[in-house]
Amino acid sequence: MDKRILIVAVRGWTNTGDQLLRGEPGGEFPSEALSALQSELADASIWAPELDLPMFSMRNAESVARELFIAIDAKLTAMPNVESVVLLGYSAGSLLTRRVFCMAQGADDSGELSNEPVAWASKIHRLVMLAGITRGWEFSTASPDHVRFASPVLQSVARAVGWFKSWSASSESKTPFIWQLKRGAPFVVSTRIQYINVMESLRKTSMRHDTGKSLSPLHADGLPSTVFLLGARDEFISPADCTELGPRAEFAFVELGGSNHSEALQVAGGDEANVARRKRLAAALVEGFAQLSAEPWALPAGDIDDYLDPMDLSESGSQGSIAGERVDHAVMVVHGIRDSGFWTKRVAREIKTLARRSSINARAPSPSYGYFSMWDFVKPGGRQKATYWFMERYADVRSHFPNAQISFVGHSNGTYIAARALELCSAIKFERVVFAGSVVRRDYAWGRFSGRVGGVLNYVGNADGVVAFLPAVFEFLRLRWLDVGGAGAFGLHDAEPPPALRRMLGSHADIPVELTEVRFVEGGHGAAIGEGYWPEIARFVLLNEIPKRAPVIRTQRTEALFRWAPAITVLGVGIAATFLTLPILVATFIALVARASVLGTVLLTLAVLVSLGISWLLSRFLKAW
Repeated sequence: MDKRILIVAVRGWTNTGDQLLRGEPGGEFPSEALSALQSELADASIWAPELDLPMFSMRNAESVARELFIAIDAKLTAMPNVESVVLLGYSAGSLLTRRVFCMAQGADDSGELSNEPVAWASKIHRLVMLAGITRGWEFSTASPDHVRFASPVLQSVARAVGWFKSWSASSESKTPFIWQLKRGAPFVVSTRIQYINVMESLRKTSMRHDTGKSLSPLHADGLPSTVFLLGARDEFISPADCTELGPRAEFAFVELGGSNHSEALQVAGGDEANVARRKRLAAALVEGFAQLSAEPWALPAGDIDDYLDPMDLSESGSQGSIAGERVDHAVMVVHGIRDSGFWTKRVAREIKTLARRSSINARAPSPSYGYFSMWDFVKPGGRQKATYWFMERYADVRSHFPNAQISFVGHSNGTYIAARALELCSAIKFERVVFAGSVVRRDYAWGRFSGRVGGVLNYVGNADGVVAFLPAVFEFLRLRWLDVGGAGAFGLHDAEPPPALRRMLGSHADIPVELTEVRFVEGGHGAAIGEGYWPEIARFVLLNEIPKRAPVIRTQRTEALFRWAPAITVLGVGIAATFLTLPILVATFIALVARASVLGTVLLTLAVLVSLGISWLLSRFLKAW
């Protein structure tokens, strides 16, 4: 007999045979669980598409989502009588589920709804996220002790296996599948932005149509509803990890008492806990949205949001309501290295002051990734971690302010993570960008982002030795693996000829991204984030007013010093390397002369210890700097 509701159950990561984390079950839906759940749902049919996602899968997350989309399309073509589709995703499957939902509605990689919705898109009335990681996963203090303790080893093993498997002809990606689902990863961020854009489009469409039309009870105010189920003892996911921040009318939150992450799948049998989970999951799948939201075990949406202040939600304070409020412009202000970010709050205040005078409803979120030392800047993975952090914050801003233009103000490492985010995720867009003390490469090609970046203002310090003697040297030596450069000390190649001349001649219309550069500002690395520059930064990001400043020159002495920066930096590194290796070289020579005597062995051991001590002191210096 045909069922009017089709529930598509999308599995999570790992297979049962992988014996992940003390042999706990993998991410597949157990057949007995599906059978037990089916017995609760008389009008629904449950179908679990086959997906192979072992522990060391090198599948590309986008291609897995595409495979799932094609399978659902074929299934629904063969079931024309289905009236409602419910997408159920467990753990990592929640991200795949959300991606498929966005694909069905016509979303592309850039987050725009550039394609026509598929025929069955209007039948998707509910998404159910069971222990979902819709905002990505990360190791945190909430993770079990043994997982947190072993996380460096686990990450190293994953990288090693991924590197070896990436050489296989069958490998789709050089990054393990699960690593593509980390907090802030491009697939996660682009999926979140797609979802926000889809829901805003559906919301506008719903408002334009007759509200008296017949809707599925699974809907929420004419929109597909989303239900989040999370175990009260989930050791991997917190409520803030699995849902968009901020109250949303189409969301419902259900807590599974006495359940951890893997126990959320245990719904078969007559055990009291299993029966309770089965009943709540069944209700989450088919119960009317209004009735479900009123259940005593459903949590109020506002109780989930634990990230109010840094997102600058309301002019009336962090407890103010944002329901129905339209924000026109959100300006993200992000600090750099060796910087606690206190200046960002002052710039944000200047932006909001100007916005009030100009009748613009603006917010200026200034989240911080904490103190970022020189060691964090140069070590492998340090800048990527900060970039992923920023991409997640960007998605948070889009979630809170879906109708707002987003601009960016950044200093030092903040400029790098914004520029890198544009490269990694095509769904990230900025109305205007301000860089101060930039560590972006001089040959950074802004023309690639036509349609995604409106205008750029780059401040160049006339005495920015931090950029000239480090990032600029890395660029000069063509060290692409560091991927930083000297835009904050020497300017961007694309900014020549001067932007003021381009505007005066009226030729800026031919430039995909209008790039304005101030060469120079008086001072060093932090010159352009001083108090005197806050008003003009605010006027540029909100009103697109180009700063009018008297020209500042760079002294001949500074020019000569910066010209020799590569040689000076290489010489300094050479001296440091000599300090590290000289004790070993001298002791090795003595040991050879002593023909491996006890004295030679002792000297060699002492030399190694001295070198290790010097290395430790240098590392501590870099972390403190």
